[in-house]
Amino acid sequence: MNSLRNRLSLALSLVLLVAAGLLALGLQDFPRRLVEDYVGSRLQHDADLLYARVLDAPDPDAAAQDAAGTAYQVPLSGHYFVIHRGEQVIRSRSLWDEDLRVELPASVAEMAQRVPGPAGQSLLVFVKRFGGEDGGIVVAVTEDVGGVDAAIARFRKRLLIGVALALLALLALQRRLLVRGLAPLDKAVAACRRIERGELAAPDIDASARTAPSEVRPMLEALSRLARHQAQRLGRIRHAAGNLSHALKTPLAVLSQAADDVSSQGQTATAATIRAQLDSMRATIERELHRARLAGSGAPGESFEARSQLEALAAALQRLHRERHVSIEIDAPECRFPLDREDMLELFGNLLDNACKWARSRVRLSIPSTGEVADVLAFTVDDDGPGAPDEVRDRLGTAGLRTDEQQPGHGLGLAIVGDIVAQYGGTIGYRRSGSLGGLRVDVKLPMPCDAGADRTPADQRTEPARIRSASSSSTCGNSR
Repeated sequence: MNSLRNRLSLALSLVLLVAAGLLALGLQDFPRRLVEDYVGSRLQHDADLLYARVLDAPDPDAAAQDAAGTAYQVPLSGHYFVIHRGEQVIRSRSLWDEDLRVELPASVAEMAQRVPGPAGQSLLVFVKRFGGEDGGIVVAVTEDVGGVDAAIARFRKRLLIGVALALLALLALQRRLLVRGLAPLDKAVAACRRIERGELAAPDIDASARTAPSEVRPMLEALSRLARHQAQRLGRIRHAAGNLSHALKTPLAVLSQAADDVSSQGQTATAATIRAQLDSMRATIERELHRARLAGSGAPGESFEARSQLEALAAALQRLHRERHVSIEIDAPECRFPLDREDMLELFGNLLDNACKWARSRVRLSIPSTGEVADVLAFTVDDDGPGAPDEVRDRLGTAGLRTDEQQPGHGLGLAIVGDIVAQYGGTIGYRRSGSLGGLRVDVKLPMPCDAGADRTPADQRTEPARIRSASSSSTCGNSR
């Protein structure tokens, strides 16, 4: 019951049900009383007329029959009268041979009540005592109200059905108004998820704010300002990281030239020490700048088109490793993942480049498709190289770790991979490849809860693209 829509719907439903209950109670008694009052007034007039005619008439029976009218003469018409004048009892011809027993207490001058009549009729009886000799004259006049009761019952049923339909219509209308009124909040949630995926969402929030109710609009406007501020802030982080990277290149190049000058003067040990420290500085700067960029990984950016962008990445690696004749196999579905494109290219680039440096002839990247929307991006990278010793495998990804000094690089490739995986809250594991015999890297990256929105069905997955290339040694600096 945490939904505002459900709470408001329930509250309105309770109010409408109480109103409907009160209406039903009113309909239960009011129409009947209205009819009885109307019919009772007519019966009272008939009783007064009959009393006036029989009071001084020489033949009271004939006078009563003439005064009553034809309705009291048709057999079992429902209109009956009985007059008690002392011991004399005058009955309407409409009673035929039926009897009508009505008793009026001595303490009551007149009353109206319902009694069963001949042929199952429902009679409304008005009884009145008029004063006089021998106990006076008691007149009882009736009318069949069974037909009216049936009409009231039909009216009540139809009215209740109409009220029920009106209640349902009101609930549906109220629900629709609530849904439309709160729809901008759903759009705001979707926009927040787009921000989480690294997409620009402020215009979507602005559009929702323009159509939102006045109670919701201030929150959406504040969220739009926050989205813009976040995009600008993270953009400045990346821009500052890029500026710092360019600013440090020149001093490092000058120091490298100075090391060459010292070496040319015969101070090779000093030059080697300077170069070692320069390499350490470059590695540290590269790592920290990468971490700074990852801190802004939520900034607006493109999503990751798995197959097309991995094929382009493999094509670039074929130029880097063209002298080694390494075959790169890409097995990826035609999917768009809601993950930052630059982060994914750096992640896959480091893994594939590292595998290409150690592979004898084959590298394979596989992104399996589960056939349904998944909440993680899971993939493996295998190579047919020598693999990593057991005592080293658990330390892979440590900054500066190099298992072979003959391979170029600073040992940062897998460390950067570990940083990216950690930034996304994923997992990474290293083991021996069962299919190719070298190293196998297993990676799982969680995605936002609506990550499947841009995924294409698994049946659109195409055959693996096998890119066979030869390239020179890598300058990326990845090593195990």
